[in-house]
Amino acid sequence: MLPTTTTMRLLTLLTILGYLISVGCHSTQEYQKPDDALEAGREFIRFALDGDMRKAKQFILPDNGTNERLFENIEKKYTAETAEEKEKYRTASIIVNTFKSINDSTAIINFSNSFKKQDSEIKLVKSNGEWWVDFKYTFTGEGDFNEQEN
Repeated sequence: MLPTTTTMRLLTLLTILGYLISVGCHSTQEYQKPDDALEAGREFIRFALDGDMRKAKQFILPDNGTNERLFENIEKKYTAETAEEKEKYRTASIIVNTFKSINDSTAIINFSNSFKKQDSEIKLVKSNGEWWVDFKYTFTGEGDFNEQEN
């Protein structure tokens, strides 16, 4: 017995619905940050260059609000960029100039990107088993870690 048109439509609809449910379940899985400071820093930088500020913000160290405010300023500057500039950021390569592991819970990454070629630094701190970007360091340079370089 050959399936009817209604049966075929129902099967097609169920197949599509099953696919959408499986894709939906995949996209709701929680993002796992890297266990390594260098990789966490690279992911943060990549998300920011790609304009995925929602993902980049997941790396910002929660504090009294300073880190969040500084990040929001960067987010606003990125939003104001032209589409051409944003594309240049998206296609830019990350250039890690130096990586300093200060201790088991602090690291500094000096980096630039192939579009702007301007050196910058981020400080990563490990808290509760996760690496976070202490964004204040990028703007204040707080702490002198040069003498403690590993």
